[in-house]
This record gives sequence, structure tokens and C-alpha cells, in this order.
Amino acid sequence: MYQYKYVFAQLIAFLDRNHFNYLVRKYAGDKYVKHFTCWNQLLTLMFGQLSNRESLRDVIIAIEAHYQKCYHLGLGKHVTRSNLAKANTNRDYRIFEEYAYYLASEARRKRATDIFKLVRFYDEEQDREFMFLTNAMELTAQQIADLYKNRWQIELFFKWLKQHLKIKKFWGTTENAVRIQIYSAICAYCLVAIVQHDMRLERSTYEVLQILSMSLTDITHLRDLFDKTIFKNDKDRSGSSEPNLFNF
Repeated sequence: MYQYKYVFAQLIAFLDRNHFNYLVRKYAGDKYVKHFTCWNQLLTLMFGQLSNRESLRDVIIAIEAHYQKCYHLGLGKHVTRSNLAKANTNRDYRIFEEYAYYLASEARRKRATDIFKLVRFYDEEQDREFMFLTNAMELTAQQIADLYKNRWQIELFFKWLKQHLKIKKFWGTTENAVRIQIYSAICAYCLVAIVQHDMRLERSTYEVLQILSMSLTDITHLRDLFDKTIFKNDKDRSGSSEPNLFNF
């Protein structure tokens, strides 16, 4: 029952492990592995990302502080700095890359909005409509106006990535380790987006991330966690204009 599950364990229940296992088999990720599997590796990196750890050592210290909970958190009992560093260096990054793309696709399907259905572009200040020159003749004038109006969202999105994925430093020195860390961070964000949708949370992504960062090892039902946590809105970071990965 949920009262015996940690918050992080409840979160990862939203992940499609079967698809991840398929990718592990595809790239022989767990060949000759006895203990610290690719799944353990992914969850460890996601735990570090969601709890705002800043280094590999920082991740391990946080996990060791909850050593008795590791198995029930889904991390396994063999999370060590050497195991994680070795896995990040040697395991095929494509497992994590393709899973990140898969989760992004799932989150986009659930969360995407159609930009062609936005409120009509109209400059109230000048009391006029604008005409745009374009060679995309298959689109309507309204569609072209909406595209021009929303192209700035791309820049806002990259700003959002810097703020929310919070990759301040890389946890490994090899290209493979860096790729795995980045894709695991994207997986963590996509997971939050999926949870937001499936639970119909009336919280900004910023709020959800902040609440989770302090609660991953708590035994609290997710619904209670998000409904009862008092959180002062930060309008600069959690307002309605917050850029969204899945609106493009």
C-alpha cells in the first residue's frame, strides 16, 4: 500500500520500465552485470537530479545517508561512487538517450498544446493587425502571425533548461558520462511533466520540483504531498508564462 512507499518510489512507478528494459537488451547494457544494473544507474542519477545534488560525490553522500532505504527507493544496495563512475564511463549512452526521447515523446503527447489554437494575434496598443511576408503559402495568415508571436518561446525554453535542469557541473570527465548525465536529467524532467499531467496537479513545474527535492525519501502519498504542502509562489519562476518543453 502507498503508506509504505517512499515518494521517489511512487514517482518511478510512472516510468515505463518495460521499454527501458527493451533498450537495455538492445544495447546489452546489463551484460555481465550482477548488481548495479542500468535501471539502478538511471534511478540513481535521477535521484541526484531531483534532489539537486551538485557532484557525483554529493550524490553518493546523499544516498549513503539513506542507505537503509536504498532498496525500497529502487536504487539497489550497491550504489557506490566507483560503481556509478564506472557505469557512467563504460555503459552505452544510447540506452539513456533513446529512453529520454521516449519519455519526451510521452510527455509531449500528454502535455502538448496546439499553437495554432492560440487566442487571435492583435495589437491593442496600435489597434491594428499585421501582415507578414512568407513563402509558406500553405499556412493561413493567422497561423503565420501565431508562429511569429510564439517563436520567442524557443529562447525562453533554453533559459528554462538552464534554470530547471540545474546541471551546474558534470559528474564525469568522459563524453559518455556527460551524455548519460544530460539524458538522465531530461528523463527526470519528463517524469515530472508526466506526473503533473496524470495527477492533474495545479502546481507549476517549479513548485513541483522544489517540493520533490525536499521529499524524495519521505513516506507520504503523492496526492497529500502536493495538496497539503504550503508553497509561496515565485511569480518570476512559476507564473503562467513559464516556458514549457512540450508546447513546441
